[in-house]
Amino acid sequence: MHTEIKTYGLVDKAGQPTDFILKDMGALYDSFGGQADRPHRHDYFTILLIEKAKGVHAVDFKSYDLFDHCLFFIYPGQVHQLIAEGRPEGWVINFSQLFLVQHSIPDRMINDVYLFNKHGETPPLPVSEDNFQHYKDIIRQIQQYSQLDSSMKDDALGALLKLMLVQSNSHCSLQKEKNPQTIEAGNQLVRHFKELIEKHYNELHKVSDYADMLAVTSDYLNKSVKSITGKSAKEFILDRILVEAKRVLLFTETTNKELAFQLGFEEPSHFSNFFKRYTNSSPLDFRNAARQA
Repeated sequence: MHTEIKTYGLVDKAGQPTDFILKDMGALYDSFGGQADRPHRHDYFTILLIEKAKGVHAVDFKSYDLFDHCLFFIYPGQVHQLIAEGRPEGWVINFSQLFLVQHSIPDRMINDVYLFNKHGETPPLPVSEDNFQHYKDIIRQIQQYSQLDSSMKDDALGALLKLMLVQSNSHCSLQKEKNPQTIEAGNQLVRHFKELIEKHYNELHKVSDYADMLAVTSDYLNKSVKSITGKSAKEFILDRILVEAKRVLLFTETTNKELAFQLGFEEPSHFSNFFKRYTNSSPLDFRNAARQA
């Protein structure tokens, strides 16, 4: 029986539940004896601030090279694995959804600028060496406030996380539209579209299904999503189905027939054809090859 993927909750160094923590990447590397961790997922948000590193970060079956002065943003539930070639220098920030709510950090700071993605592309955000110093300044303040035993400590940490997200948003190049009203309208549509995919990807596979729920035409939805994200609405739907299929194939013993019905296909053959069309591999071949890798 293949070991299923582990999902980790957020705990502090003593193993107690927490909603925010800062970790040193080098210390984590040492604690694992220099060995890569196994693919896993979290039920919380993660930011990786990499000052110096070489290797690969695999996120939902897509691999990205590690390089100096970059940031990765990992959404709860994403399967990822960091494989470093040597001891990395940088930091890991973990925080819960509750922490965002408690400190009035709006959802739009997470969703609207596409720093965090539930599925699909999760590339690193490159930052210039000069700008990276601003992040290091925030890290130093987080370290200082984390040591305090004060009722205001969490307020300070919340403010610093918000500042980091604001700074990251300003460095993100995905938004090219200048008109604020257009940005906000497009962001709301895309955000709601992605939320609907998350709820219905295993039953609704057509752009028209989501367009109807959003009270827009399929053409308008496609153009709006493409203009803001660079991907069509159909690509978002396909990516979500494929990511879930790959997760289940790799980390469970679910049969092809069971998976086909779980993902909303009327016949197992329809799912097999769909999977092979977009991956150039049958579900069984993917499972065998991925487990041998």
